[in-house]
Amino acid sequence: MTESTDSTGNTDSTDLTPPGVNAAFSTPDSGESRASVFMVRGDWAVRHEAAAVAPPAEGAAVRDLWPGLPTTYRNGFDAACSTDSARVYLFKGATCVLYDFVQNTTVPPNASPAPIGDRFPGLRKDAPDFAEGIDAGLPAPDGTVYFFRGSRCVNYDIEGDEVLEQGAIADFWHNPDHPAPGIADGIAAAFNHPATSNGYLVTRDGKRYVECDTDPVRHRVTSGAKTLRDRWPYRTFLTVLDGSDGRLWVFDADSGQPIRQSQTGREPGGVVISPDGFRVLATAKGAGGGEGTLALLDITAGTLKTVAAGAWPYRVAVLPDGSAAYVTNPLDEAAHAIDLVTGEKHRIGTGPRPDGVVASPEGDFVYIGCDADPAVAVVDTARQEVVRGLGGWTTATCMALTPDGATLAFGIPPVNMVAVASTSGSGEPPLVPVGQSPEQLVASPDSRYVYVANRGAEVKVIDVAAVREVAPIRVRDRSNAIALSPDGEHLFVTSERVDSVQKVRVSDGVQVEEFPLGSALGLSAYLAVGPAWG
Repeated sequence: MTESTDSTGNTDSTDLTPPGVNAAFSTPDSGESRASVFMVRGDWAVRHEAAAVAPPAEGAAVRDLWPGLPTTYRNGFDAACSTDSARVYLFKGATCVLYDFVQNTTVPPNASPAPIGDRFPGLRKDAPDFAEGIDAGLPAPDGTVYFFRGSRCVNYDIEGDEVLEQGAIADFWHNPDHPAPGIADGIAAAFNHPATSNGYLVTRDGKRYVECDTDPVRHRVTSGAKTLRDRWPYRTFLTVLDGSDGRLWVFDADSGQPIRQSQTGREPGGVVISPDGFRVLATAKGAGGGEGTLALLDITAGTLKTVAAGAWPYRVAVLPDGSAAYVTNPLDEAAHAIDLVTGEKHRIGTGPRPDGVVASPEGDFVYIGCDADPAVAVVDTARQEVVRGLGGWTTATCMALTPDGATLAFGIPPVNMVAVASTSGSGEPPLVPVGQSPEQLVASPDSRYVYVANRGAEVKVIDVAAVREVAPIRVRDRSNAIALSPDGEHLFVTSERVDSVQKVRVSDGVQVEEFPLGSALGLSAYLAVGPAWG
């Protein structure tokens, strides 16, 4: 396994896979407050409306959402257990506190965290290891609660301070209709749907869940494992990367809320949000001609890991399943496939000056632009080798692949053109003039249009089927990067040496918002938009 480096400069050989949520709880309707589900990941939390299948209503640092928490809990906690009110038990290490999320205070006010064994003496008596720490808690409709630790579970009577039942999770929640729900080795979090006996048990990786019936008489799982983000979707985030010094900003793309500002590395060439929604990936040139890196910034945790990525890693793309990143290396006439679990990399010879790179919707192919004949190397991701080419003799730089996988557009800066090539075709593709040098391309979600940032005061718009330019969208002078919202309704645009990002409505070209950066970008920038946790 390749060594990775964290934000402190230390190296390790741990799994690069980021963890998911580590705590969750629900609160019922209370006055103007709607029934909500909160999910916590480290020192960050999000709030979903319990009845909605929609992105969270808000997300912020734990210390900002709940300033009344005890000091040691403001950077996160290990577990939570709801009650039938807005009061929730929170656990950290071997301590516990009862917190009122409407009043935003501990119960009673200014109460310090107490040992778990003091708060729940029956645990110390009959399940003493639970007094040392709890992984998750879940209320039952009869007023009792379930506590989880490792692979075990207890049903606890709070009023009587006694353990009513205990056993292995696999046995406790067994249902022959769902024999392998993926929770036998433990769970990361648990929460109930307010005012019902329906519950959710989050698998140990913090990214999947199973439904359950929380009634103590018939407690059992009621579904197989499902992806957490399908039921509790993410927000859409925008990332902005300065192409000179590697400064990186992350915003909520809808509200403009600043989420994170960080530093990657010098002379980067691209940025993407990982498909799992937890990280931003950006390339960085090595110092003094040394090995460059692929930086993996955990968006809400703020931690940064790097993996070796070749002589001068430039553009980057990630397979849809998140298993690997593909990084081009112009100085090496190659791309590297980097395993996003282990950090191991595999060199793939491509041809001269590889530049833009995109992955097919199924992840079976990666397209890499080169200065060659043909201009685009098509990599079979199963074989990790170039299997054919397309695009004719030219130079292919920035790229966009339509979501249907049928059309590859790539910039040809020397002639101020964009080629519109069929991914199943061959020969010379048709070209569309784009005014000045194409810098970054993005395709619309319906695969009808390609938008082009071109160092001009207009974003050029290419009709894919007609292979011609249609009405452009006016933006600030000398645009150098663009991204498109997942619904296709808004463009995000940066320009040379500006200190903000424009948010422009596609339908009429009206700027609807501007996200301040606090300092000016350099000559180049890179943008990416995608769903992300937080």
